[in-house]
Amino acid sequence: MANHLFLASTPFNVVTASMIALQLHPQETCELWLIDQPTDNSSFIKGLYSWEDSPFREIRIVSRQAKTFSEKRKRKHTLRALTREAKSSGITDLYTANDRRIEFQWLMAHLPSSVTGHYVDDGTYSYIGRKTHWFSDRVIDNLLKKLMYGLWWKQPKTIGASEWIKIVHLAFPKLAVSELHKKECRQVPDELSNPALTSLGATFGDEVSEATKLDALIVLPHESVRSEKTEQSLLHEGNKYSFCGIKRHPRSATGSMNIQDMKEISAKIPFELLLSNLKPGCCIIGDVSSALLTARWLSPHLHVVCLADRKDNLTALMEKIGIEVRYI
Repeated sequence: MANHLFLASTPFNVVTASMIALQLHPQETCELWLIDQPTDNSSFIKGLYSWEDSPFREIRIVSRQAKTFSEKRKRKHTLRALTREAKSSGITDLYTANDRRIEFQWLMAHLPSSVTGHYVDDGTYSYIGRKTHWFSDRVIDNLLKKLMYGLWWKQPKTIGASEWIKIVHLAFPKLAVSELHKKECRQVPDELSNPALTSLGATFGDEVSEATKLDALIVLPHESVRSEKTEQSLLHEGNKYSFCGIKRHPRSATGSMNIQDMKEISAKIPFELLLSNLKPGCCIIGDVSSALLTARWLSPHLHVVCLADRKDNLTALMEKIGIEVRYI
């Protein structure tokens, strides 16, 4: 019997992992380990712990963010403990949204060689690649990781392309970068409307129910990358609709914006869980971001508009998958 272990660091990772887990045979077991988490648990994490319809037999935080050199060195103790636990569970398949993650590579290096490594789509890197510098990434970072953790460390050319990965699960398999086509490619199943996942969204109660009334939803980028021109363009586009909502980036400050009659949706609600609650035809409005790719993939019945100031590889990808791109 197969035992599947999913590593996730973001709500999006959790949602995609859940969609795959929901499609597996009922006799196969699934565990969800949350990695690289902040010290304070978010409302989403608290919702996961109370998720009664979860497809996972266990959900828990296994690693916190390590920012200092000292904290990173201490991670070895945690990683050794995780290896013992994974071995005792008889893990046969290990999933990650980033094969550069130390938790994934450590486990793959220390678990039996029969364990199958899986890459689960994490957005833009799957389709436009991750640029790496030949010296800082492929030489310096690679050498430091080998010295700190072990000579088994592998530096992928792009996310998902390392030798640890045998199977890739993608939203748009035909559009993926060439390195991923060398793996066994599988389509991520569409399970967003599965009652198990909608019950997770229901943990946010009234905020989610308010979203069902929206004609449009603006997805704001973080203020550190948001120009005044972009902000005004997004608000102007949203004002064309009778009832428009606005959702800030999860790490944004509340700030003071003139959103007029727009409904502000709590930034604490993961965008992925809102999507299944929006009515057909609702318009998602944003800048050039992976959030729009997520909307197009998970909710193809929605109209998605990207406001961009220039054409690049990402806007070209958006146009290929049916996102309306307007240049401002």
